[in-house]
Amino acid sequence: MTRRRRTALLVALTGAVAAALPAQAQEAADDLIHSRPTGAFPLTPDWSLQSYADRLQTAVGTTTSVAAVLRDANRDLSSCNSAQQKSLPENYDRSDHPLSSGQILHSSDRFCWDPGDSKVSYWIPQGVTGSADADEDGLWGDNRVMLVSWHHDQSGPNKGVRISFVDMKNRKYRHVLLVEPTRTTTPDYTAVAIHAGGIAWLNNYLYVADTKVGLRVFDVERILEVSDAQDSIGKSGNTYYAHSYKYVLPQVATYRQPVQSTQPCDPTATRLCFSSLSLDRSTTPDTLVVGEYRDGRDTDAAVDGGRVVRYQVDASTRLPVLTNGKAVPHDVVTVPRSNVQGVQTWKGTYYLGRSSNRSHSWMYAGSAGRSTNTRSWAIGGEDLYHEHGPNETAGRLWTVTEHAWSPDGSTFIDRRAIFAVPLSSIG
Repeated sequence: MTRRRRTALLVALTGAVAAALPAQAQEAADDLIHSRPTGAFPLTPDWSLQSYADRLQTAVGTTTSVAAVLRDANRDLSSCNSAQQKSLPENYDRSDHPLSSGQILHSSDRFCWDPGDSKVSYWIPQGVTGSADADEDGLWGDNRVMLVSWHHDQSGPNKGVRISFVDMKNRKYRHVLLVEPTRTTTPDYTAVAIHAGGIAWLNNYLYVADTKVGLRVFDVERILEVSDAQDSIGKSGNTYYAHSYKYVLPQVATYRQPVQSTQPCDPTATRLCFSSLSLDRSTTPDTLVVGEYRDGRDTDAAVDGGRVVRYQVDASTRLPVLTNGKAVPHDVVTVPRSNVQGVQTWKGTYYLGRSSNRSHSWMYAGSAGRSTNTRSWAIGGEDLYHEHGPNETAGRLWTVTEHAWSPDGSTFIDRRAIFAVPLSSIG
């Protein structure tokens, strides 16, 4: 691997101006999004957990609907304070990589979390999806909903992943803990200890990116109410607990890649890191969009700055289309940018949200075989979600920012926000 470096030579070779290429020039390759072979990364479906989820549902009791979880929301979204607003793309302040006024994106909607969530370092927001992914009318029943994943990062028991179910009308939310049913005689479950860097909601299925393995599948029609009286996981005596959370969402399936990655992410030509996830409804059929994070570019053209792999989705079942029993990529590209935390595609354009820890970063957009344009983006922006539908004719691209504390946990920097920009403003 070669490290990133800026050179006037590469700027000249790519025909790009300095303002349009703020991230850095690269030794590894050119400035184009390249199509790659689709033979790698077939996913094998495994639905063996479904029977254990059935038994768990019987043991715990009746299911709870998404609408009921929203009615039971116990936390309020807040307006973003001045510190949190500094993370937004309209407040871009990098003098080392200046952008013109025409390259500055402006959020059209924004909100922040309850202080009990925005000020803790051990729950970190990552993935984002919503009811516009779940149903083409943009609603789940009568509700406009957003889902955000958070992974747990603290010494002691790993509490896994929680999902915030956000009522976008009433600006309230509640956390639901993801659980994996155990393959035991007595129905039970464990926490899902993964990064959950991307999520996509398709009908009743919530797809969650598992960096090493592939995709985990959860059924939102199986939300179960458990006791919130104890900070433990699973069954204790005759009662089920979930680290003091009232609701759990059980896993029902896994789609596995043939060669699993290791930690940290170490992609190869035959091994993909599942870093982000989104849904593209502009294709026929729809496609699940997997993005791969790379900390720097690579001299291996098969990997380069990271890949975007898309899988077709059956219109009726909302499951990946299978060929000879496997979900085979519809298309694969490598991107000419590193540190991409979120990817969305729409009508042939790739939208690539690059992340930086303490400084603003960049949103890139381009199509296969072409270079990318550059716009301002967030501090710590993560997964992407394109909200669209009858009431969102222009479409809005959402992300969630992750940083509340400095990397060493010593300084509170208050940079957590959720915001959207009009997709049309990116170009």
